Amino acid sequence: MPFINSVQVANVFSQPVKLVVWDLDETFWKGTLSEGTIAPIPENLELVQTLAGRGIVSSVCSKNDFETAERELKRLGIWEYFVCPVIQWSPKGPAVKELVESVNLRAENVVFVDDNPANLAEAAYHCPRLMCIDRPRVLAEALDHPNLLGKADPELTRLKQYRLLATRVSDKQASALSNVEFLRQSGITLEIRYDVEPHMDRVVELLNRANQLNFTKNRLESEDERRRLDHQMTAFGFKAGVVIVRDRYCDYGVVGFFLTLSTLKTYCCEHFVFSCRILNMGVEQYVYEYLNQPVINIRGPVANGLESFERVDWIREATHDQNLNDLKKHKLLLVGGCDMLQLSSYCSGHSVEFTNRAAGELIIRFDDPYFFLSNPEVIKASPLRRQIPAWTAEDMVEFEKHLTDADFVILSFYEMMTVTYFQGTDGLTLRFHEDTLKDLLKSERAIWFVRHFAHVEFSFEQRLEKVRLSLETIARRSKTGAKVVILSENVRQMDHNRAEADRRSRYNEFVQKVCGEVPKMHYINVNTVTNEEWILDGWHMSRQGYLELAKEIMTLTLLDST
Repeated sequence: MPFINSVQVANVFSQPVKLVVWDLDETFWKGTLSEGTIAPIPENLELVQTLAGRGIVSSVCSKNDFETAERELKRLGIWEYFVCPVIQWSPKGPAVKELVESVNLRAENVVFVDDNPANLAEAAYHCPRLMCIDRPRVLAEALDHPNLLGKADPELTRLKQYRLLATRVSDKQASALSNVEFLRQSGITLEIRYDVEPHMDRVVELLNRANQLNFTKNRLESEDERRRLDHQMTAFGFKAGVVIVRDRYCDYGVVGFFLTLSTLKTYCCEHFVFSCRILNMGVEQYVYEYLNQPVINIRGPVANGLESFERVDWIREATHDQNLNDLKKHKLLLVGGCDMLQLSSYCSGHSVEFTNRAAGELIIRFDDPYFFLSNPEVIKASPLRRQIPAWTAEDMVEFEKHLTDADFVILSFYEMMTVTYFQGTDGLTLRFHEDTLKDLLKSERAIWFVRHFAHVEFSFEQRLEKVRLSLETIARRSKTGAKVVILSENVRQMDHNRAEADRRSRYNEFVQKVCGEVPKMHYINVNTVTNEEWILDGWHMSRQGYLELAKEIMTLTLLDST
């Protein structure tokens, strides 16, 4: 877009401003640095500080000697307010473009201030939609514009974050950058289909089971609620769609659903939900921006916000008739946390997951030894069991059906080592998820719970024994030729909690030993298969980590020919 001058102020700031890039000579200060002494402009110094207090950061793009300019800006006490300064004797167009990309912003959120019309035109050519102005006064006079208000940031948190980003960009060692580079080469494509009816079973499953990326958490727990959704999808003002994602590795299928309502007064989301399969891919943010950011009443907790990335430019829109890569034909059965969904996506197009399940606001887990060791008829006969958020006899039967059909059974069982085992007055024992237990004890059902359930203290060795019994039971009941894979627990980046690291190491040694004793079983050590830089929080990994695990699992198919 062409640059504007100071007379053409109206509507110039068309998007929220996140970065202001300053020229120095005859713009930020009076005079030319390379020709002698310059004179500071106090109003500009104050303007940079005012913007920083609103969360709007500043940078520099100037044709000057870097060390000389740095020394002058430090003398003025303003150097620390600039991020990623580009001070060099080179054309400004490519320099501004590279600067904008390095801080992961879009050009439409950036203002470039330069007194030279040629520099403005060059920058606008290389960065279409860049906001270009010819003097700082345009900026100063528009501070009350909605897109320049920013967000109050008295601690300069935004500036500090960008300075940290600048450091990471310069040394190319940030783990977040590595993850983004991986996403960029993954060839992610996204398709939105508005013909939702053929996918209603999947939609209902997402609404009722997804939790971490279910931003609205409006469940369908009754027939009336299902009928209401059916009506909304055909009613005036509502728009529904399913989200299908693919990349160079596999087809993730239907991983998201949204339902928006547009009226004269509002534009909002009734449903906005995604599968954990696409966690950390930026899909939810991409769709939210694609929908023009409707109002969403986010019901936490959610794993990611809707602004996790400064921009999501690695996703390409696809069409229904796009050619797909061949999918692996193996049938998978997985038990563990929701990160197993990401793993299964890379392994196979035919998988069944027994992972986190939402029960209202609570979470049900299946990595409980009693899920594998109990009698479903006994569970079904217990009236007490129907009153708690836990797996059911029907779940056990469903698991058994898939177990006898699976080519691979992939297990992550470290959660069995928690101490949250309880026995009910019906004599049945089960393991509660820690967050579920906390929520129960804070709820109005707390007194009822403590009257009907007592904590069972199992030693570390007793819990290991339950892991062993579970593994042997699964191996025995799986079909002939099936491979039962047990994943180790991460022991890296645990210096802050050596006791926990030791427990994990003892667990890993134990399950490795069990695998060596059972022919069907295979042990995979995540600590050697994946890189430490892919670890996000001690438990989860970037998607590249799960891809490497999937590759390791797929090598087990070579054993069929030996």
